[in-house]
Amino acid sequence: MKKVFTVFAICFFVLSFSFSEALNFDQLKTYLEDTYLEPLAKDIGSVLAGGMFHSGRTLALVPGIDVGFCTSIAMKPSEKNLILQDTIGKKPFGLPYIQLSKGLPYGFDITLRGFPESQGLKSLGAGVKYGIIEKEIAVVKLGLSAMYSYNQLQHSDFKATTNSFAGIFSVKIPLIEPYLGVAVDSTKLETDFSAIELTGQPVGANENKSVSVSEPRYVLGLNFSLIPFTYINVAGTYSVDHYGVDFGLGVKF
Repeated sequence: MKKVFTVFAICFFVLSFSFSEALNFDQLKTYLEDTYLEPLAKDIGSVLAGGMFHSGRTLALVPGIDVGFCTSIAMKPSEKNLILQDTIGKKPFGLPYIQLSKGLPYGFDITLRGFPESQGLKSLGAGVKYGIIEKEIAVVKLGLSAMYSYNQLQHSDFKATTNSFAGIFSVKIPLIEPYLGVAVDSTKLETDFSAIELTGQPVGANENKSVSVSEPRYVLGLNFSLIPFTYINVAGTYSVDHYGVDFGLGVKF
């Protein structure tokens, strides 16, 4: 298990490095319309809110702890995202997270996550999940929950924030737990470049460029718990024109 966590730590560093290298915001000065920022905001939002959940059930109150690593990856930039395509082509990109969840009274969970600053990027996030239905039928455990999450990605030249509302359903049987999630992600991308810098026209002095986008995201995943108190989860994601993967591992008590 120690070797597995070491491999994951290395993978997260590589993902963070690749994403930072891709976001060369000096190139924004060569683009003249907001239409170039909107596809970028959608691509960032597709991974910024990813991996927040992997079960429709909530944690127990005691000890009720889930701690692990996760990553959310998009298979390639969208066709309209010229900023990312000019730098990484049609390659995968994503973000890593260290994540901690704790069970609270009255069927609530709280989740905190982030990743140390690397290559000029820093991510922070938090979420609250509420268990709507939790039932046990013999060895089968059903869970239906709702979740709100807020995630932020900071760079020296921009800030992206994503507010997400999700519904999650899961069915746990011994060793495995399939889960299904439907979310709506609203992402705001704010740059440190003014309109006059981007367009060369005096359109509002000191008015920085920013865009806001919203789109649905669908998640279909599976938890594996082959060793007691541990799990590995893998999920496929789809968000309009984004296909991706959520992947994580951790320990849960």
